[in-house]
Amino acid sequence: MSLPALVILAHGNPRHLQRLIAAVQPLPVFLHVDAATPDAVLSAMIEDLPETVRLLPRLETGWASYGLAEAELSGYRAALAQTDAEHLVLCTGSDYPLASADQIVATLEGYAGLSWAEIDALPIKDWGPLRGYDRFLWRNRVRERRRAWSPIPRPWPKGLRPAGGSQLKILARHHAERLLGVVDERPDLVSYFREVWIPDETLVPSLLSSPFSGIDLSRELVTGPSAWFIDWGAKPSSSPRWLGPDDLPALAAARRRSTPALFARKFDESATEVLDAIDAELRVS
Repeated sequence: MSLPALVILAHGNPRHLQRLIAAVQPLPVFLHVDAATPDAVLSAMIEDLPETVRLLPRLETGWASYGLAEAELSGYRAALAQTDAEHLVLCTGSDYPLASADQIVATLEGYAGLSWAEIDALPIKDWGPLRGYDRFLWRNRVRERRRAWSPIPRPWPKGLRPAGGSQLKILARHHAERLLGVVDERPDLVSYFREVWIPDETLVPSLLSSPFSGIDLSRELVTGPSAWFIDWGAKPSSSPRWLGPDDLPALAAARRRSTPALFARKFDESATEVLDAIDAELRVS
């Protein structure tokens, strides 16, 4: 039996990261820590990690930067080379499983050959007045956590079908293999996505959706809600809410869905109470 592999992109929160990694054992973990993370924090993050954890080369993964997509691809490449995992899970260091490792394995065995990801072709209603096309048509940069872009439109690469979706995803092995194949075959795409806005939400969805991937996502995606429980709050926000004890009923409801959620985000170092409850009430085989 092959175990799914996790690629975790982390920036800090050492205690929570350590708890997250412990909660998914014995699944293999490929951990990326932002190159900007201070040495003292890094030391706490990687202290006494299990043998199942492999550290990835550190890249700069600032907010909305191409580095986030680059670290994701690096994690997939390592996981494919070093495991026989049939599914690769991309999560962050602020996530936590709502299911035990055994439950995660059993659920994904039922989705053999399928990816579980939010992927939508443009136009996307919630992506602003231009429905996301502005992310692709203009050259975008991040400057001091702000967006800067050129007013001169540019064409997107030949054969590209622009799409978007959540950074968090579970890819079937053959989809991850084909994704990396496209990246290696088309250096022009890599150059292009360095100036697409928020590439961690656009690169993978676009490459897998485009005809040159050879993938028919209409047949090869898990149908239904996301594998993650995320609460974006009552008002529009660019970041989800931090979860706490009051969210336990909603988390439990997500586990009771016909397509049960496997993970939730986001949690910080103070989330001990709700995490203890998740372990005691939800993550039981």
